[in-house]
Amino acid sequence: IKNDITGTTPSCYEPALDYVVTKIPRFDFEKFTGSKDALNTQMKSVGEVMGIGRTLQESFMKAVHSLEASSEGLPEVTLGEKYLSYPCSKRFLHVAQAFREGWSVERISEVTLIHPWFLEQFSEFIKLEKELKERKELSPDLVLKAKRSGLSDAMIAKCTETTEAKVREWRHSQGLVPDYLQVDTCAGEFASETPYFYSTYWSQREGLWEDRARGWSLSSQGEPSKGTIVLLGSGPNRIGQGIEFDYSCVRSVGEFQQQGYEVAMINSNPETVSTDYDTSNFLFFEPLTEEHVSEVMSYLRPKSFVAQLGGQTPIGLAPKLVNAGFELLGSSLETIDLAEDRARFIKICQELNFHIPRSGMAKNYQHAQEIAEEIGYPVICRPSYVLGGRRMEIVETPEDLQLYFERYGEHIREDAPCLMDQFLDRALEVDVDLVRGPDWTVVGGIVEHIEAAGVHSGDSMGVIPPQRLRRDTYERMELMSRQLADRIGVLGFLNLQLAIKNDEIFMIEANPRSSRSVPFIGKATTIPIVNLGVKGMLGVTAKEISTDKYVWQNMDKVCVKGVVFPFKKFSESDSLLGPEMKSTGESMGRGDDYSEALLKALFSSQVELPLNGEVFLSLREKDKPEILEMAKSLTDMGYTLSATKGTASFLTDHNIECTQVKKVHEGRPHCVDRIRSGQVAFVVNTASGRRSVEASWSIRRSCIDYSVPCITEADAAKAFLLALTKNRSGDFDVSSLSRTLS
Repeated sequence: IKNDITGTTPSCYEPALDYVVTKIPRFDFEKFTGSKDALNTQMKSVGEVMGIGRTLQESFMKAVHSLEASSEGLPEVTLGEKYLSYPCSKRFLHVAQAFREGWSVERISEVTLIHPWFLEQFSEFIKLEKELKERKELSPDLVLKAKRSGLSDAMIAKCTETTEAKVREWRHSQGLVPDYLQVDTCAGEFASETPYFYSTYWSQREGLWEDRARGWSLSSQGEPSKGTIVLLGSGPNRIGQGIEFDYSCVRSVGEFQQQGYEVAMINSNPETVSTDYDTSNFLFFEPLTEEHVSEVMSYLRPKSFVAQLGGQTPIGLAPKLVNAGFELLGSSLETIDLAEDRARFIKICQELNFHIPRSGMAKNYQHAQEIAEEIGYPVICRPSYVLGGRRMEIVETPEDLQLYFERYGEHIREDAPCLMDQFLDRALEVDVDLVRGPDWTVVGGIVEHIEAAGVHSGDSMGVIPPQRLRRDTYERMELMSRQLADRIGVLGFLNLQLAIKNDEIFMIEANPRSSRSVPFIGKATTIPIVNLGVKGMLGVTAKEISTDKYVWQNMDKVCVKGVVFPFKKFSESDSLLGPEMKSTGESMGRGDDYSEALLKALFSSQVELPLNGEVFLSLREKDKPEILEMAKSLTDMGYTLSATKGTASFLTDHNIECTQVKKVHEGRPHCVDRIRSGQVAFVVNTASGRRSVEASWSIRRSCIDYSVPCITEADAAKAFLLALTKNRSGDFDVSSLSRTLS
């Protein structure tokens, strides 16, 4: 059996590694308000990165840069001894800060219980920082030493009081650039056929460095073809940018190769298929930062690079790479900016006569108060250039607005304003994904969100084809989507979010890239949307491609996207959903009708559907009429109902039998006691406004802790009832995918 990496040696040879690999987990504690950044035997990471280098220092710092948290790698922080004493996601930053503040290896080891050898390696980073600060000038010997230890250009620039661009320019003038060596498993003893590379400053291709390492792995020989396209991956899995984007990356590699191009993948995530050594023609296991990506690009000299497939990280890198002289494939920077810049996007929508929510951009709290009064509460506050709804919140009162700015005011300034939109309460939201070429457009599908507006698209369950939209409504949506794509000049992918309220269609936002809904749409409709998107980026014309056969409305099944949440991992977190994304995975159910697909999606998401028992209800005022029919149906199916005072009175007034139970602050036994004692089969709890949300937190938390299904949105509760009914009927089956795909 041959070694799959070398292609020449047998697999029985013991691997010889002349490189060090470091893995660092990626955490998203900030997504779960109230959760403590503390590591223990319960896994809490949502992804991971990997760095490869010649030494521990080089590989560790490459892994740190791969986290994409700071261009400096190890920025200064306010030292907290508790972060040293107890494991947490930021511990390595506090270890570095402790060295800056004069702590010894022995003292840090005593507090952290980290082995002194690792701490000695760590202390070298801070010694180099100090030496750079003392010299305050760039010198070949010191910069080489810094780069071999993994320090970034940004950190060197900070220490020497210059700019990152000037450091890079000086470094290139000195011929100080990384080499790219093969991961070959045999330490260069035998030739290796696998084009799997990592960068290092321990082996220089040319220039003034005389101490290049001899006897280590051989660097790649020969130049890649001029038909090479660099594909920027999505980096570490995180909430908002996960494995869905890797699906697009991997599918696109095959299409580029079919079109006659070689593909060089740059990514830092060991969990993905895109970083399998046999997926692309060349694999560069590198951080997705401006410095590392531009070095790979300078080395490869590719035809162009692709930024549409890996989520928001490549979109953020695109302007810097284009300014460095590299060619962007597909949609131009102007197109990207027209979609991403909120002010320009609103202007385009007005030009096309689209309905858009009333909006404004606030530079500070006082300005935000004026805009909120003009728009009217509730408003949704959101930043530009975000993924996963970071720092997005629905603000319902002036008091909530003040609290929002107390939490996030430091991130809001004149050049990065707070974007405030009218919140379309009870609106129905949809996702539209399309791909466009020079003279053609294919709409991959329209996914209807099951939850009402206010829940992030990544957290909302979705269904295709839409179940509550008339055909003429989604035909108007398709037309609007095509008009916008034409107007901003999309070449490749475009994701749109729209809302429908009172039969009016509102354009909410546009993302000029592949989206997290692309895998779901592709598998539900069988339209090869990624392959078509690649052809669009490459400029394939309508004459060369038959687009008439790609009609998503022709699907003969209903598909529902389920969602998976990690609330159980975070003991203080709340399961109430909002505009900031919290889900870490998804599932898909296919069925002959909506209820069957919904049931399968819930089963696949590990949601229990009780066949009988007590249903506890605690509802906000506006949801009570919405839930009335559901409550009647539940009693007809044999479930018993219990509720807090306001909800119980409402149901009783409408002749629905219901047991009144106490709220937590009203004394025991209360509603949470009933959940914890196993009396409750599932819960419907809707809340809005900070006081109501905080008062009902213990209800939702007890459901998480005791694995009781808890529905926090009225439309989701109605869908849950459909699934319950279908489950009790037992009328569902599996269908053959081969017939669907044929």
